Amino acid sequence: MNGQTYGTGTLSVSELNEYARKLLAGDPLLRSLEVSGEISGYKHHYSGHRYFSLKDENARVQCVMFRQHALGLDFQPADGMRVTVRASASIYPQNGSFQLYVTAMRQAGQGELYIRFEKLKQKLMAEGLFDPARKREIPAFPRVIGVVTSQTGAAIRDIIHVARRRNPNVGIVVSPCLVQGPGAAADIVRAMDRLNRAKACDVMLVGRGGGSIEDLWAFNEEVVARAIVASPIPVVSCVGHEVDFTISDFVADLRAPTPSAAAELTDGMVARLAGALRSGQRVRRLALERVTASAMMTSPRRALIEPRLNQLEIIERRLGMVMPARLERCRHRLGALSASLRALDPASVLERGYAVVRQEGHILPRATLADGNLPVRVCFADGELLADITAIESKDGHR
Repeated sequence: MNGQTYGTGTLSVSELNEYARKLLAGDPLLRSLEVSGEISGYKHHYSGHRYFSLKDENARVQCVMFRQHALGLDFQPADGMRVTVRASASIYPQNGSFQLYVTAMRQAGQGELYIRFEKLKQKLMAEGLFDPARKREIPAFPRVIGVVTSQTGAAIRDIIHVARRRNPNVGIVVSPCLVQGPGAAADIVRAMDRLNRAKACDVMLVGRGGGSIEDLWAFNEEVVARAIVASPIPVVSCVGHEVDFTISDFVADLRAPTPSAAAELTDGMVARLAGALRSGQRVRRLALERVTASAMMTSPRRALIEPRLNQLEIIERRLGMVMPARLERCRHRLGALSASLRALDPASVLERGYAVVRQEGHILPRATLADGNLPVRVCFADGELLADITAIESKDGHR
């Protein structure tokens, strides 16, 4: 496309997007501008890049801040913060999306929701509701898991899939509710109350999938926080993604980074395995970033480099998809080993209708070892029988 001129004929989608990108790159205002707004949907990617929207009362614009620029930040951005960014405006040719490429960011005040969040956080902290000593232990092997979330959202599907994969015999009781919008906070409290009144579960998962600060706001409401504290059943908060924090996370007995992670409950072996796999991802990511940094030094023309950085980001994400598959195979193997151990548990054998015969405190592995003059104890899963021996018969018919 270098040096190509455009006539009035039909353009391909690629030609259209590239033409629009070049128009924006040629505009002096859009090459370097400052924009103020409130951060929404903030995501800190493991590569170091930051993705978010800037919004005001009437509109929003997508933004990306690459790692080499994000290293210069002197504060931690978060949803609800008001900031001013220095950026260039362009189009990502692969999907035609208009976005700002941010090179610097400074705080410009705090948004209304962020101020409300911090005010309630300080209030509940002063009351001791965040104190770890107040929180209850989560059962390691619950028989029934209660789930408070939207019945139609992706979170409930993730929870059921993970929980049933980890333990096919675990019971799951869903208490559906709204998770965003007007009335969501009150609906969450009602859903928790249903499970508590029915004493329907051993542990309660309360949460939803990811979203912006507005999407997650119901879990920042005081009425939800106090319902979690007052719940007789231990509560695991599982709201949004790992980088999202809500008031519910601080008051819950345990905070899980995602709904599906909450369903994993406690498994140190899987956690260590996941850590090892993430270490492998970090090694590949650092190698990729060295290549990216080299490209930035040899060619300072951002208009050419930034689309390539996006392509590298896509490649990196594809590499990251390999690790969950390996983790899944390891989890299946651990599940099979756990099932084998349960099958060998003597208590499990007795539950299937077998019994253990003892005489004088010793287990009798064979009938011929019994003393016919002494009583025996027959041990079942739910108790014992004391019996006298009237005859001893072996398989060969001898008595």
